[in-house]
Amino acid sequence: MSLDAASSFIRWIHFVALFFAGGCMPVCLMLSGFEDTQEDIRGLSAVIWKKIAIWAMRVAVLTGAVMFLMALFKGGKPFSQPHLMFMLGLSPFLILLCEKTPKSLGAGKRGIAMLITALFLATSFVATYGRVAFSPETAPASTPDPQPAPAASAEPEQLTQELQ
Repeated sequence: MSLDAASSFIRWIHFVALFFAGGCMPVCLMLSGFEDTQEDIRGLSAVIWKKIAIWAMRVAVLTGAVMFLMALFKGGKPFSQPHLMFMLGLSPFLILLCEKTPKSLGAGKRGIAMLITALFLATSFVATYGRVAFSPETAPASTPDPQPAPAASAEPEQLTQELQ
């Protein structure tokens, strides 16, 4: 398996894990809201968070770290990308909060889960639009308007005289 194929496969696993985590978080929040009135589903949001969201986030962080190391070994410069530095700084914080969330969801508290969902959305935004948002804007170089060529405005008779 070539390095490019392995990189593509790891990137695919990374995105699938992020989709599972990102889809599971709002579902758990909604289930947590229903748990207040429905006794038979009490604790379900905590179980789903523990089984899906935590493991998806773990796999996403692991594959993200592998992609980062692969970029380093390929000779890339991932440290020069400010959006990547934002995500690297926020990922351990998200994982630590994600590990604490099942206990708070089990107790009926949704604050940490809402915070993680909001931070996850912010990180996803930075990952998607980070290169554009954090890149320094370069003003287009102003060039003088080129003078129209004499051939464009001249009569055919004048063109033949100029060519001779």
